[in-house]
Amino acid sequence: MSSIATASSATNRLSAWLRALRMLPLLALSFLLAGCHAHYVPLEVVGYNHTDRDIGDFYVNGGWGPSLMKHSGGGKYTCCVVVPPVYKPGMKATITWSDEAGENPRSREIAVPPYGPDDFGAFAVHFLRDGQIKVFVTRYGLGHPDYNLKGDEAKL
Repeated sequence: MSSIATASSATNRLSAWLRALRMLPLLALSFLLAGCHAHYVPLEVVGYNHTDRDIGDFYVNGGWGPSLMKHSGGGKYTCCVVVPPVYKPGMKATITWSDEAGENPRSREIAVPPYGPDDFGAFAVHFLRDGQIKVFVTRYGLGHPDYNLKGDEAKL
């Protein structure tokens, strides 16, 4: 009888151990996310293509952004880019993009202009007609009077 009790006890311990082991990834993810929110602010990515050519896809610091038809944008958001809660001078974002066929990848480091806590909403990427790329942390959409891009430059 004691060998049956011992086997049952060992099985219960093994079961408890396996249940705990299954919870480990969830626990680790919780710690990572808690740390992330303490040091960074997650923002959705939105793109605008002011050029005469489609953009197959683009990335911000390795995070995917939606494809952009020529002279369009603002309608699709993807998750996520993280930024520090307080702007740090000299901040840059690496923007990588390809043409409409997903070919000819290019990459450029772009300066992130200063932002404040009231600006959190989205990380906007603008591919401009003159070849420049501008990025903003903003709570406004293109066309809003307080949006960072104005005038002819803002036209899609």
